[in-house]
Amino acid sequence: MSAHAEIDVLLRSSKFVPTLGLASVVLIVLSAIVFFLRNRKASGSSAIAAGKALQQNGVADTSEPAGPKVTLLYGTQTGTAERFAKQLKNEMSSRYSDSNHYAIVDIEDYKAEEVLCKEQLVFFLMATYGDGEPTDNAADFYNWLVKAGKEAEAGEGQSLLKGVSYGVFGLGNKQYEHFCAVGHKVHAAMEQLGAQPVVRRGDGDDDVDIDADFESWRAELYSSLDASSLLEQKEGGTPSSSAIMAEGCIPAYTVQLLTGSDAQEADPLKDSNNSGSNANNPYNAQIAVLRELHTKKSDRSCLHVEINIQGSEVQYEAGDHVGLFCENGPGIVEDAGRILGMPLDTVFNLQLPDGNPNELMPPFPGPVSLRSALARYADLWAPARKACFPALAASASDEKEAARLRHLASPEGKAEFSDWVGGPRRSLLEVMLAFPSCKPSLGAFFGIMAPRLQPRFYSISSSPKQHPNSIHVTCAVVIDTTATGRHHEGVCSNYLKRMSVGDRIPIFVRHSSFKLPKQMGTPIVMVGPGTGLAPFRGFLQERAALLKSGKLLLLCLPVMSQL
Repeated sequence: MSAHAEIDVLLRSSKFVPTLGLASVVLIVLSAIVFFLRNRKASGSSAIAAGKALQQNGVADTSEPAGPKVTLLYGTQTGTAERFAKQLKNEMSSRYSDSNHYAIVDIEDYKAEEVLCKEQLVFFLMATYGDGEPTDNAADFYNWLVKAGKEAEAGEGQSLLKGVSYGVFGLGNKQYEHFCAVGHKVHAAMEQLGAQPVVRRGDGDDDVDIDADFESWRAELYSSLDASSLLEQKEGGTPSSSAIMAEGCIPAYTVQLLTGSDAQEADPLKDSNNSGSNANNPYNAQIAVLRELHTKKSDRSCLHVEINIQGSEVQYEAGDHVGLFCENGPGIVEDAGRILGMPLDTVFNLQLPDGNPNELMPPFPGPVSLRSALARYADLWAPARKACFPALAASASDEKEAARLRHLASPEGKAEFSDWVGGPRRSLLEVMLAFPSCKPSLGAFFGIMAPRLQPRFYSISSSPKQHPNSIHVTCAVVIDTTATGRHHEGVCSNYLKRMSVGDRIPIFVRHSSFKLPKQMGTPIVMVGPGTGLAPFRGFLQERAALLKSGKLLLLCLPVMSQL
């Protein structure tokens, strides 16, 4: 029983107070509080206490295979950091001796307090989103590590991670103020705790060419590892990059084509009625209001969308984000089907290959038609990734095209790849159109070529104090022309524009640190430097509701900037 509970029991006892008298009761209560506070302090808020105990007592020791071990940890929101971790593992497996051992771990499942101090070589692939925040799966680890780093900086636990070698590659976007902030802080905290970096901290900019940034960082990493004794080297020397590329097999799912009565398409996403608390548990919500905000005279489009959450477990606060699972438009789906050379009504299942040597992510649910798979699961307009070029080359029937694709994927073709793909952000479909003899299998297309279509996030433009049963979205419809001259339509905004009232869309809420001041009466000035009105609309509703209830005496209006 806690000290608070014990106090409560004593004070509620009808026989206790009259017997002891007021002075005795006060003395006992104060003694209990002191005991509680000491107990709380002893149990420890120190982030490094558990790690130090494990370091001293060896509790974290586990039976490991002989040979150096490498742990690769990823914190991801869209899957890119996970993809980089798997790419790094596959390259290192080919580049260095088979006696080295590798483990890829979702950082959410990593018990850092128990095992980080026992690592030999660990790499962090850490994405940053929002206002310099960690991804959902990295939040607990990040908070623990940063806190431990601050304690070490204050003089406690500077040698907790002595003997641990590490590397950090951060993922972010320079359009945001806190570019790669999570990677920066993880790197700093590891150094504060006594770990030794084996390579400079890498920063990947998704606004330009994050794959090229990762490639440059990997080249420096391999140079450092080649000159160190951290990993056992391959007999006969380090193979060339082209040899590694030729050696590796093409990552691909096993495909089961279905016909007849077996070709019944399943659609688990649309049937989901979960809590809506995260991307793995979306709530299948109904569109209650869908209204165009621009007049017919405008050449732009902006939608006001109200999503009904009545009767669900979905909860939100003003300033939070809503994630929407969207679909590609019918035009691009038909284009993709033609490029692949397969009928869109083909029904199939995907399965992981035996042993899953390339660490493919679990396949999307099936059975599924090619039309649905291309619409819901493939990010068809995403910039083409260099990792898919060897697979495209392997699927090309024209040897000149295959040679060209291999060259673009090679170190010698780095500049040409940057000019033709990275700079203009040429999409996978555009690349395949330029190399028409490429006809990859469905397993390779969904396994290595087409990134998984991710949910799109929007700032919620309502307050639950005014709209407890709905989430509002204010969405500018994106239509523009890319650097390659391609007509581009934003996937989610145009998906919403095609919808009607009554249609359903899977959603979930992602909580944000972008909030109103905790003190309700604090004056606020809202400045939107080109970022949009959406969250401020929710804040205004929040303050208006408080004003109406009598809890607030002041309401501030926003200032929108065109900077």
